Amino acid sequence: MGSAIDLLRKRVKREGQVPISLDIDYAVIFSSLQGNLPINNQAKGTIGDIPVELQFEHSIVPNTMGSFPINTLLTGMIGDDPVRAKMTYKIVFSTIAGNIPVNTGISWKHEGKEYFLTMPYTLVPAAARGGGAGSGGSTGRKAKRVFTPKFSRGKMIQVDEVISGSGGPSQEAGRPICKGIFGMIDDIEVNLQFDYTYYINTSSGRNPINIRAKGYLAPASPQ
Repeated sequence: MGSAIDLLRKRVKREGQVPISLDIDYAVIFSSLQGNLPINNQAKGTIGDIPVELQFEHSIVPNTMGSFPINTLLTGMIGDDPVRAKMTYKIVFSTIAGNIPVNTGISWKHEGKEYFLTMPYTLVPAAARGGGAGSGGSTGRKAKRVFTPKFSRGKMIQVDEVISGSGGPSQEAGRPICKGIFGMIDDIEVNLQFDYTYYINTSSGRNPINIRAKGYLAPASPQ
């Protein structure tokens, strides 16, 4: 990617660590059944003192509970150098909301080499309201959680179950969201962690969406 990347490599070797700070924006996409859903569409900020402007393109993944947007392409500029990278994703099961896509990494080719930065995800509570999801069923009684002990290979685990007057599903369904971007670009370590908020919609409920990225570039740790 030319001069900006070369400058960053030199600065990392000289200073030991270069900070990254990005504000991430999102758009709202209509999804059948689920209602409106958020999707990240751009990021602006700095790596050290080099300006960064990135755009996220998305595709729609159909699902029996509606269609979900997912980022598939990253383009933009780091300094005066263009960026173009594919964003990979997988399908994760989520109660009530059905299967939901989540990004898993960024695949980027530069100067004849291919790099892959991972995007690990976590599941966070996000109330699903559409499709008849509720806490009390036809009786109107409020659902309550109980924890039934079960055993796996001799160790007790807890299974989160819901009891209600009519057996209705829980309002809180774990939804996947990326925790950050991590990996190596040659001898440079990338460590970037995301902060998220909730986009609230009367149909889709509370939807987690990333709004900020902070981290650093650093020399690779010796193996």
